[in-house]
This record gives sequence, structure tokens and C-alpha cells, in this order.
Amino acid sequence: MPKALDPKVTKELKEALLEKKVSLLEKLNVWEDKSSPSGMKEMGDLADMASEINEEALSSVLTENEIDLLNQIEHALQKIEDGTYGICEGTNKKIPLARLRAIPWTPYTIEYAEIASKNKAKHISKGSSDQFHSKGNMESDYFD
Repeated sequence: MPKALDPKVTKELKEALLEKKVSLLEKLNVWEDKSSPSGMKEMGDLADMASEINEEALSSVLTENEIDLLNQIEHALQKIEDGTYGICEGTNKKIPLARLRAIPWTPYTIEYAEIASKNKAKHISKGSSDQFHSKGNMESDYFD
């Protein structure tokens, strides 16, 4: 297993993760202010609110990508607590610090992310062509 990150660097990256998390939750907080009676919002710190919010409420305010990003941030924060942050989940190699500073929630090295992305694209492409062929068969039923 690769060596853990320097504690100062880990703290810096954790702060970046928390800042991004708070900015996403502030978007949700603005929605809550508009939709709930005053006084009911005292649930605690914004950073603690994520665990209190159900998926349905999030999806009505945050886009699918923002929800995914929030989940990735939570996962990265958990990895910091577990001591596995900065280790690629696909290769078990150390993720370069420059990449972590650019995308602190990333679970992969750039090399592994590219491979995973290509595999995902192939899977999606195959699924699309399967759907196209099945649609073609359905259409022929209507026109025969």
C-alpha cells in the first residue's frame, strides 16, 4: 500500500472538499429557506445537513451531476477518515498530488480514470445500439 499523504496536505484537501460540499449545500439551503417556515431550519451546521436530507429533496434542487459530486465528496471525506485517501481505487497506486489538488474528490489516477471512461463509453454505446436494433424491430411490426 502506498504511503499516506502528509497531514498538512490532507488537511488542505479536506478543507477544499468541505468548501465544495458547503457550496452545494448552500444551494439546497436557499431552497429550504424559500419552502419551509422560519424556525424549522435549525438542523445544525450546513456540513451536517447532508446526512439529514433524503434523495428526493436533493433531486428537486440539485442536478444529477451535483448529487453525484456530493456523493463523491462524502466518499473522499470518508476515505480521509479511513486513511485511504489519495489511493486509486482501481490500481491501489498513489494519486498524484497535482490531480488531488485539481479534483480533490477523485478516487482514481488519471490513467485509470481514462480506462474506466473508455469502458463506460463502450458499454453505453453497446446499450444504445441494442436499443436501436430493438426499436427497429418494433417499428417493422407497425409497418408490415
